Amino acid sequence: MPGFLGLGISLLISVFISGFFLWIGLKVIRKDRGLMEAGFANLAAGIFAITVLYACALVPLLIMFAPLLAFLAYLYALKRLLKITMVEAFAVSVIASLVFTAVMFLIAGIYLFTIPQPYSHVLGIRF
Repeated sequence: MPGFLGLGISLLISVFISGFFLWIGLKVIRKDRGLMEAGFANLAAGIFAITVLYACALVPLLIMFAPLLAFLAYLYALKRLLKITMVEAFAVSVIASLVFTAVMFLIAGIYLFTIPQPYSHVLGIRF
């Protein structure tokens, strides 16, 4: 029973975090949606895209186009769930990806310059 509780809590945390980046993208294009609404839309769109990817990978002629079709399915699901256009869904996904990348670079920079690295004294590196 505690395993299911941990799974549920980790699922909600992942929905919250992914929804946060999508929510920022929606705010940039001036669309007002809730944080958890964006997170659950992202989760559902991801599951739909994985299903499309798997179905396309089973057809030999579509294997080459499976990632593109899965991304288009993801955008279509976002469009339908968040009630936005396809261009806005693309913009939201690009903005969310850029914000996520910037946050990860920030976290990596903080880690690199604040936490002493192991074996850096052997290489003669001092910060």
